[in-house]
Amino acid sequence: MEPQPSVADDGSLRVLLIDSDEEEASQSEASLRQWLGETVRVTRAPSLAQSIRELSDATFDVVVVELMVHDSGGIATLVGVRDAAPTVPIVVYTRELDDATAVRALGMGAQECHHKGDLPADRLGRVLGFAMERQRRLTDLEAARVDAAHRATHDPLTGLANRVLFVDQLDRALALGDRYNRKTGLLFVDLDGFKAINDTMGHAKGDALLRAVSTRLLACVRRSDSVARLGGDEFVVLLPDVTSRRDVWHVKETILESLQTAVSITGDEALIVEASIGSAMSPLDGTTAQDLLAAADSDMYREKYERRRGRMLTPIAGMPAIPSTHENAVVLADSALADSSLADSVSLRREARLRAALAEGEFEVFFQPILDVVADRIVSAEALLRWRDPERGLLSPSGFMVLAEDTGLIVPIGEQVLRDACGAVVSWRRDYGDVSAIGVSVNVAAVQLREHGFVQRVAEILAETGCPADALTLEVTERSAMVDGEIIIETLRALKGLGVRLMVDDFGVGHASLTFLREAPVDGIKIDRRFVSQLLIDQRDQAIVSSMVRLARGLGLDVVAVGVDNTEQSQRLARLQCFAQQGRHFGEALPASEFASLLASHSRTPVTGVRAWRVRRPEALGA
Repeated sequence: MEPQPSVADDGSLRVLLIDSDEEEASQSEASLRQWLGETVRVTRAPSLAQSIRELSDATFDVVVVELMVHDSGGIATLVGVRDAAPTVPIVVYTRELDDATAVRALGMGAQECHHKGDLPADRLGRVLGFAMERQRRLTDLEAARVDAAHRATHDPLTGLANRVLFVDQLDRALALGDRYNRKTGLLFVDLDGFKAINDTMGHAKGDALLRAVSTRLLACVRRSDSVARLGGDEFVVLLPDVTSRRDVWHVKETILESLQTAVSITGDEALIVEASIGSAMSPLDGTTAQDLLAAADSDMYREKYERRRGRMLTPIAGMPAIPSTHENAVVLADSALADSSLADSVSLRREARLRAALAEGEFEVFFQPILDVVADRIVSAEALLRWRDPERGLLSPSGFMVLAEDTGLIVPIGEQVLRDACGAVVSWRRDYGDVSAIGVSVNVAAVQLREHGFVQRVAEILAETGCPADALTLEVTERSAMVDGEIIIETLRALKGLGVRLMVDDFGVGHASLTFLREAPVDGIKIDRRFVSQLLIDQRDQAIVSSMVRLARGLGLDVVAVGVDNTEQSQRLARLQCFAQQGRHFGEALPASEFASLLASHSRTPVTGVRAWRVRRPEALGA
């Protein structure tokens, strides 16, 4: 079935016929009317100049072009028409046409190209149909390409730039700033209490809030600035060509003031949502996109922590202190107010209790031995955080670590763990000569790795405690690099430059194990306990563990098996060439004083005494 020319809303087909020869133009028009009927509306233009005026004054569905006209000839005529109407299909119908000209004409945008002697005028109408259909398909393809490019660089929910586009924009701004000695500002915006909104009101309303916030952010910046959504409730604002931090802070205050007005998400519901905003400015806080993002992110967490700490009220009637306003800062305009406020209040009380525990010194570091089963000796200890709650007893991290990370309290808590662990290993090496080479491992969260100045803080703690850098091992999970991977890899390289050792914890349970091993400057891996637990009953887990050990050995890495619970597992691991092991089989995690007693007994007896000495108390929670 031949394609038929589409028509305008009034049922007519609008054709611009460009031809200086009156007789030939009349024949062409008569042919079009015969083929298409009275619905065709033909406008004649004897010259290129007049055709350009017609195209600027009216809309046409198709253009028929004779290349040789009064004021132009050849491809130049086609180029002039194409420039005046880049999306209108063009049919070249000319008396002078060779193969080379035809190829050039098609390459310059003509949809059909015919010699008048080869195509009788009575067939011109059919050609218009083909030309218009081809142009329509090309237009659809171009629209699809543009849409795909937009989707690849923009957030589908808000329409803002995504991380890929924003980093490119930031790189360009920094390059121009370096070239012309200009400063670039950056704001990292994190909505407070957004998770509570999603949980209590539903994701649809959470999405509506994100769209409304993105509109507010755009209204607070200049046209030359950029706003992007990195994911979740995290936004960033690029401020190129600022003169000082005052400019950056002014935009920050403008955004905070804008968010004080309730955001309408449905007809009868409104929210007031607060934000924690971190700022950074090049070149003072960094000269690369990664450095500037890390600095703004770190400043945001620092502000979130300081604001919450500064808003504490005096405890009343034995209740833990709570902020003077809802820290989640959600105000509802309908009956959802009571339920949401209750959920926020519970969350805030938990956070206040966690902060009080930090202030009161209720967090304690336990240590679990790591053994070399061939040498039969303790070679290291893993520092494991515990919360000695006066009311609930000894709590493992599973009960509070997520809250600590969400609130940013993991940063000061992590510093305490690091300082206590470094101090402990110094005392062990001093007091027990037989374990003078013992080391200590400390887990590091992704939030800490993104913290601006974390590497410097580690260096300061090493210097304060007198701990040798090679006695400290920092354990990171490969999942830590799933967000801001390049920034975290650079942080790990800087840590490695201090001389500390790096281990990949929970190896094998993530999605980027091999890539992480290739990119990160690590010294070893820790095989996750879920593979060890089934080692004796599942051949697949045994094969996986064996492959992990061979991989580590091939890369020159150390390997430690975690979660060893019995003699049979230990022996099977040893046969698989995994000699460094950790788990309840060798001892529970112990307070620092009791672990010191264990080392003292080790200085008098072989490590096998550890297995017989194992103490299992209700409050002694294992790793």
